[in-house]
Amino acid sequence: MLKASIATSFNCPGPGTNGLAWQDDAIWSVEGGGTLHKINPQTGEVILTVNPPTSGSSGLECDGSHFWYSDIGEKILYKLTVSDLQVVTSFQPPGPSPHGLAWDGESLWSADVQSDRHYKVSPDTGEILAEFPSPGTRPHGIAWDGTTLWSADTDTHVISQIDPNSGEVLDSFECPGEPHGLTWDGANLWYGDDAEKTICKIALERT
Repeated sequence: MLKASIATSFNCPGPGTNGLAWQDDAIWSVEGGGTLHKINPQTGEVILTVNPPTSGSSGLECDGSHFWYSDIGEKILYKLTVSDLQVVTSFQPPGPSPHGLAWDGESLWSADVQSDRHYKVSPDTGEILAEFPSPGTRPHGIAWDGTTLWSADTDTHVISQIDPNSGEVLDSFECPGEPHGLTWDGANLWYGDDAEKTICKIALERT
């Protein structure tokens, strides 16, 4: 069983975090209104603030060379250039209320809060490649750690580790706050706490 504590935290640069993404050595936070902030994860200092060509974001991910952006208002998933946030491609999401996004190296994953499901989709066409139910009732953030998925549920405040092939819950822990966005920095999970308006790095220990 996993037990979580906060290793690092700092205030959100805006009114709150709806999605998080890790790119190189920086963390990106997107507000519900769409504004993106590039943040120094050591200090919480905002390095850059930019606005995409669409607003209403509910999820963000970086695949290493591009951003993926969930627009909950338009119900569209966008692939954007990192340098100037220009649209490369876009398609309809697999579910009715797309939120968290994750990249597994080949495919895009979408967490949907209305259907309570996780979807694996083609980054070229948006075709659903796999899907399974969320372990909670309102999956918001989702992250990929290299082999497994992590899903943050805002109703239960539980973050679950999931087998991406079967949807089986491998482990879980109670989140110290109310998780919205979720991302993986290569060694640790980060989440946006919507209640405290903070961005937090999680320290995990097995009990």
